[in-house]
Order: sequence, then C-alpha cells, then structure tokens
Amino acid sequence: MRKYIYVLVAVIVLAGVASVVLKPRTGAQASRKVLGRVAQSAAETPAPQQDTGETPVPPLRAPQRVSVDESRRNGIVAAIERVAPAVVSVNVVQMQAEKVTDPFSRDFWSFFYAPAPRYRLREKQLNSIGSGFIIDSQGHIVTNYHVVEDAEKVASVTLSDGREIEVELVGGDERTDLAVLRAKGANLPYAPMGDSSHVLIGEWAIAIGNPFGVLMKDPHPSVSVGVISANHRRISPAIAKGERLYQDMIQTDAAINPGNSGGPLVNANGEVIGVNTMIFSTSGANVGLGFALPINRVRRVADEIIRYGRRRDPWPGFKVEDITALRRDLRDQLGLRVEEGGIVVNILTSAPAYTAGLRPGDAILRVNGEPIRSSSDVDFAIWDLFVDDPVEIEVDRQGTRHTIKFTIQELAE
Repeated sequence: MRKYIYVLVAVIVLAGVASVVLKPRTGAQASRKVLGRVAQSAAETPAPQQDTGETPVPPLRAPQRVSVDESRRNGIVAAIERVAPAVVSVNVVQMQAEKVTDPFSRDFWSFFYAPAPRYRLREKQLNSIGSGFIIDSQGHIVTNYHVVEDAEKVASVTLSDGREIEVELVGGDERTDLAVLRAKGANLPYAPMGDSSHVLIGEWAIAIGNPFGVLMKDPHPSVSVGVISANHRRISPAIAKGERLYQDMIQTDAAINPGNSGGPLVNANGEVIGVNTMIFSTSGANVGLGFALPINRVRRVADEIIRYGRRRDPWPGFKVEDITALRRDLRDQLGLRVEEGGIVVNILTSAPAYTAGLRPGDAILRVNGEPIRSSSDVDFAIWDLFVDDPVEIEVDRQGTRHTIKFTIQELAE
C-alpha cells in the first residue's frame, strides 16, 4: 500500500515539473494581461475636472451630410411653388393706326415722273401680354391699369399650367394704376396675401411674371430674386403727367422687365406683398430699380372695384397751393407764420372740411399725422384715402394752430 502512495506522489511531482518546464511564462502573460486591462480602463475613464464654475463645452460632432436635392429645395423654391400657380398672363388686343401706301394713288402719268406717294391710315391688331394674379376663390385677378388701359379688349388670361380662360373687366382705377378682372372658371388657384406694413429692408423679394411674353410664347412665369431695397418710396407726380398716385412704393432690385407689370412681388413666406408696377431705366431694361404697389392698398382698391365696379373718388372739397410759391408780401398780408406747406385757396361751403372749420388762407401742416411740405403732399394724402375714412388736418391760421376733423365723402358725379 505504501508503495502505491509513493508512486502516486511521484506522478504528481513529475506532472508539476512538466507544467513548469513546458509553460514557464504563463504567469507573466497573465500579469501583463491584467495590467493592460487596468491601463485601458484608466485611459477610458475621464480624468476628474476641477469645478471652475463655467459651463462645459460639448464635444464637436461631425456635420450631418445633406443631399444635393435637399439643399436645392430651399425657402425661395417653396415660396415660388406656393404663388406661381396663381400667376397669369393677361392677353390684350390693341388696335394701332399705321401709315401704308395707297396702291390707287398712282395714275398713267406716274410712269413718266415720280410724284410723292400718297398714304392712308389703317388699323392694325397688336397682341400684347402683361401679368396678373388671382386673389380669391371667385377668380378675381389683379393687374396694372396701364396693362389694359389702351386695350380694345382683354381677350383672355393664361394660367401657368397652359389653360386659357376667358375674362371680363370688372373695373379699374387710373389714379392708383390698378385694374380687376374676373376669370370665367371654377376651382382656380389663388395667391396668399401678405401684409405690406411688415416689409423689412433687406429681406428676400421674388418678382414673378411674364416679361417679354409675346416673344417667348410660354405660359410658365419667370422668376427673379432680389431684396427689398427701400420702402415707402414716393414717385414724382410728373410721372404719367400727374395721373398716377405712386406713393408708399416698395423698391426692389429683383429684375422687373416689360411684361412683368401686374405680377406679384412675393416674400420668402410665399405671400404677395406688392404688385410689380414700374422701373427706373434709361434703356427700358432692368437696372435694379423696380417698384411695386403695396398689397395693403391694392386690396382696398380691389375691394372697392369688386363692390362698386370702380374706385369711388374721395372728395375733400378744397384746393391748395404751395406756400413757397407765394410772394413774401402776400404771405405777410395773409398772416402766414410758416415757410412751407399747402395753403387753402378755395373751399366749397358744402364740403365736409368747411363744415369742420377749414377756411381759405389756412396753412395745412399735417394730414393724419403726415407732414405736408407742398400742395402735392396734400393731393397724395387725400388720394390715398377712401370714402368714409376719417381725416385729421393740422393747420396754422395766422400763427395759431388748429385741428380740423371730418370724414371723406364721395365726389358727386
């Protein structure tokens, strides 16, 4: 029995020696593996930071990549897609007299000498195109008065999808250069209206219309993009021989060319803020000075035309002249104590202003808070009002200030 025990012990000892001889580095490798894990854990553990009272800065992250298609569809594109379906080409027929040679003016003796040819006049039909846009679900279309002013007839309007629709002229107002048409169709797209009193200098401006539409023969409107360059611009009454009221105009450098007249000026929200109306140019082409009628006035004029078939003429019942045009001795005689403004030279006793206390010789200094420096300022202020609008006029009467209040009435026909 003791012999077997010795043998077993010998086997165990030999097995232990063999394991040491065959794997002498196993313990060192295990130690290094443990130390490596500890070092790695220490590296991954953030070092303690001292409390400095400052907000820690988040780590920088790689920017997310945006596809080209996503970057192309920006706010400008969305605004155009919102308004463009309501923009129309206004197809106008005009008759123009032209001089042609009379074929029957030559006789037998014309073969022997060459007399001056005789001419006669004949009418020639011209097709022209302006722009406009649908403003409501009833199919009312706003455009400039000068687009349809000399028209024999307004033949039709063409939508951006190519549909050609018959229209009728509801009415127009030459003074504000606006006209309203009505399309004979149903389920027509119309443009969302904005608020021109909230226009910002420098914000995006999008002009949509059909410049040179006769040449292109394409119903799809053209788009130009710029910014709002200025606001509340007043154009000289000398433009259009004083027959147009161009004040509070929105100025833009978005390209406006012939054929754009009557089209919408749109903001980045896809809302109409004005009606493209005129440009300043020495060549007739765009030079970055375009002007649009503010949509707030456009809506009031359009509402009047839709309701009454015309813009009712506001009537103050008095006439003014420039104070600066008066001689000094005449100013002293009238007792004027101001150097500029509009002096009342004539007033009807039946006028609402007379009933309210306005008198000849009064120097008008302000109308509804707006300063008056000349007689044209009074004209602009009154013509910007509508029938039944309240008026407050500040006057100087021989050195004493008075406030006159009355309501605008309609000019009797």
